[in-house]
Amino acid sequence: MLEDRVILKQNDVFIVSDLTGDIPGGNDAGLGLYRADTRFLSTYELRLNGRKPILLNQGVDRAYVATFQLTNPVLDAPGGGIGIPRQSLSLRRTRFVHDGFHERIGLQNCNPFPVRVQIQLRFDADFLDIFEVRGHRPEHELGQAEPVVRTETGFRFGYRGLDAVRRTTEVVFHPVPGLPDKGKACITVELDPHGTFVLLVDVLPLLGEGAQPEAEFHFDAALAALERRYQAWNDACTRFRSDNEVLDSGLLWRNLEDLRVLCDELPTGLFPTAGVPWYAVPFGRDALITSIQTLALNPELAVGSLRFLAQHQGTRVDAYREEEPGKILHELRFGELANLGQIPHTPYYGTVDATPLFLVTLAEVLRWTGDLDLLAELLPHVLAALEWIDRYGDKDGDGFVEYGHRGGEQPTFRYRYGDQVTRPSRGLVVVNQGWKDSLDSLVEQLGDGWQYAPLPAALVEVQGYVYQAKDGLASIFRRLGRRAEADRLQVEAERLRERFEARFWMPEACFYAQALDRDKRQVTSITSNPGHCLWSGIVDRSRAGAVVRRLMAPDMYSGWGIRTLSTTGVSYNPMSYHNGSIWPHDNSIIARGMRRYGFREEAELVVRSVLEACVRFADHRIPELFCGFARDRRFHAGPGEYLVSCSPQAWGAGSLFHFLQVLLGVEVDVLDRRLRIDPLPTPLYRRLRVEGMRVGDGALDFTVEAEAGVRVKVDRRPAGMRLELPA
Repeated sequence: MLEDRVILKQNDVFIVSDLTGDIPGGNDAGLGLYRADTRFLSTYELRLNGRKPILLNQGVDRAYVATFQLTNPVLDAPGGGIGIPRQSLSLRRTRFVHDGFHERIGLQNCNPFPVRVQIQLRFDADFLDIFEVRGHRPEHELGQAEPVVRTETGFRFGYRGLDAVRRTTEVVFHPVPGLPDKGKACITVELDPHGTFVLLVDVLPLLGEGAQPEAEFHFDAALAALERRYQAWNDACTRFRSDNEVLDSGLLWRNLEDLRVLCDELPTGLFPTAGVPWYAVPFGRDALITSIQTLALNPELAVGSLRFLAQHQGTRVDAYREEEPGKILHELRFGELANLGQIPHTPYYGTVDATPLFLVTLAEVLRWTGDLDLLAELLPHVLAALEWIDRYGDKDGDGFVEYGHRGGEQPTFRYRYGDQVTRPSRGLVVVNQGWKDSLDSLVEQLGDGWQYAPLPAALVEVQGYVYQAKDGLASIFRRLGRRAEADRLQVEAERLRERFEARFWMPEACFYAQALDRDKRQVTSITSNPGHCLWSGIVDRSRAGAVVRRLMAPDMYSGWGIRTLSTTGVSYNPMSYHNGSIWPHDNSIIARGMRRYGFREEAELVVRSVLEACVRFADHRIPELFCGFARDRRFHAGPGEYLVSCSPQAWGAGSLFHFLQVLLGVEVDVLDRRLRIDPLPTPLYRRLRVEGMRVGDGALDFTVEAEAGVRVKVDRRPAGMRLELPA
């Protein structure tokens, strides 16, 4: 479980340890040091005279640095003599991640007499591909480990992959201890009363033949440089300050830090990876939704995401990787299995929604920045994505974008009440290719049980994304004088809206179906998915009220937010991944959609409910998801944590800033020179100060006062923008 681990990440390196800072040998929980989807360190254990230290506390103030405060059990003296009493030595491990991990081990004698103690360290490196760590079995034997080599400063583990890539783990000590065995280090320390000793350990994952560790490395200087990079990120982002201390010092600070630590620094710009530990790589859908959520915070995430995804846009038909011309990737991996083609993630394109979301994100970025040079740069990719939507996304020509399972036969599992639930293996491909991508997220009622909806399927929210993409691009093209393209896209968007209303609306439920299945039957489950259609604007205004009321009914709204699936659903489980849980990013999109259609009170309640849940989590980190149990107001119980969600996770952290945009009512259209601020009254704060919000080439500073009504005071705004404020 993630709550009994400490996870640090910086750029493309991350480490997962136990709460004491160790990586126990032979662990099956995935602990280790990782780079490029390879585990470069599988064992790292610290002992005092052969005994495991006792944990006093550990802290991760910033997601790239951690401290572990430990003490000693009763220790026998080496070679006899006076032993060391329990809890009389202070052992502190200070660790940060920067092209590897670096640790300062500080030992202090708190006894009134001198002591002699031996620090023992054990290392190993198995160089497993991350998919192997997670249980995948390769088709055949992979590369070979090389003998451990002693060096002047420590030792080196080596591995030559079957993909011809040499991977090396360099372990460097200062001072250099004794090395009684390869992979082990021992240093005997004699400490005067209250005396101290410091050992520095650097573990560096290196890729390529002849790769060498940095020649001049200084622990404090490197940590200070890293802190300056993060301060530069903070300075480039919008600053939010309120009179709610929990919101400011907890949620805002933590999730701003999390967003930055999840970003990889690529030639195309910052790219938000999906989440740690297992998804710290590029994911198309996750990066795009995170980018949309954070436009009011820092539009550079969106620009970096668009450029990287355009660079890897599909160019050919490849059934194994589900690539098609114009398609945006789902997931990209870098390990030995990917390099050998034993997994399709080079990249893998098994997603139906990333391509329209790419276009939606670009349209949103242009409204915020007015960057027409970016549009010119990406225009060929825009046209290719539009072509994919019409040609490959809609293979049967019914006017809807759908997906099918191309990685093999679709599961045909049936479940009746009383049966034992067994699920077929999904392998390495994604069966359900919307954001709810678990195997049982799209099911149909079948007598007294349920079945997987037969594929191909057209998801309700995906049609909304396509509408939003074409409608948004039509508006932009029209302003740029590209009238023929604009008119065509607008006509296509309106025709899609008409088909959508005719086929997805369920009159008896006064709600939209989750999907149309292979036979064009409605998948009638009541889910959160149609809430995304409020955000996209495809919902007919005459039906928006019914959709909002259904989402806020007790079977959907838990008191902590909107569930992914109604409590009346045949597959409902509040502790499941997608069938009754609550996802903050899902709720942020729904709340934004409610505001679009004028449902202000409902939008504020959704925002406040999710944030009230998140402040109850110990680390103030907005999680990927949490359980969908009803809020217990009588006993004031907190929300139920989902045991294995990513932490941190990009669109979880991004949802906070999306929620703030919903509350503030900030809408920007630089191309139309229009800026709107229309805050919602909320008990979350009485005063909120916003500074440095990047709009076009300028910046926006304003204050919201919400004690007697809502007032907005704007101190700075971009030149030439038409400002709209509440009356």
